[in-house]
Amino acid sequence: MNNANIKQFQLIKFMNENCTDDHMMSKISIVLRRDKIEAPYYMTTNIKLSSCVDMPENGLIHAMDMLNHTRRHNLTEDAYNEIKSLIVESNSESGQVISENDKQLKMVLMSKNDEEFRNLLNDYGELFDRIDNLID
Repeated sequence: MNNANIKQFQLIKFMNENCTDDHMMSKISIVLRRDKIEAPYYMTTNIKLSSCVDMPENGLIHAMDMLNHTRRHNLTEDAYNEIKSLIVESNSESGQVISENDKQLKMVLMSKNDEEFRNLLNDYGELFDRIDNLID
């Protein structure tokens, strides 16, 4: 594959649109840091997707990890500030949990089913698109 760059959030959106599993669980974490000497503006994104099947009549309950994808970015100061602004703005509208101190900003998004997952993709679409477009 020439010049193949997997865009994280486009991948999980594709999975959501093409998977009929109602028990898709997700955890998305985005951590912005600005404390490293060699990379003063830094971001790590991690996406975990799991599928759970519960069929008590067959004596079967299981969970399968479908995706655990981490990407690390060295950012320019402008990109860092833009993404930070999108996180803070989206957080004020949704009430999701973020933690912040002098050195880092962390946002964690979780969903327990397919509908919640679809809502996350819609609610944070602008932020996810901006992060995906860092690797164009």
